[in-house]
Amino acid sequence: MAIAKEALEGVNIAVVVGTIAAEPQLRLNAEGEPLVSFDVVSVGEYGRVTVPVSFAGECAAAEEGVEVCVAGYVRRRFFRAGSSVTSRTELVAEHVVPVRRKAQVRKAVQSCLDGLLTLVD
Repeated sequence: MAIAKEALEGVNIAVVVGTIAAEPQLRLNAEGEPLVSFDVVSVGEYGRVTVPVSFAGECAAAEEGVEVCVAGYVRRRFFRAGSSVTSRTELVAEHVVPVRRKAQVRKAVQSCLDGLLTLVD
């Protein structure tokens, strides 16, 4: 079954599997809530890709060297850096699951797919 292009407009779903490259950074956002940032390195036929990830809240699965499945959406945010405005494109994680936890990985990916299928049904 082909999906009409119009049904996919505005869809923003990202799933990345890879290894957390360095110790995650914990900071507080503007509202004072915790935000964890880390990079996931994925290696495949397309080469080595580093994906910056942010996760709202504390993330027990985020440890350097852990292979994870990250599911969420992509956003580009703008912020001031000194006297200029710069931007960062990142994967905003809704789920960060160690790959070894197969059932939780399936559940995270299925959650993303359910959102997509709702749009095309």
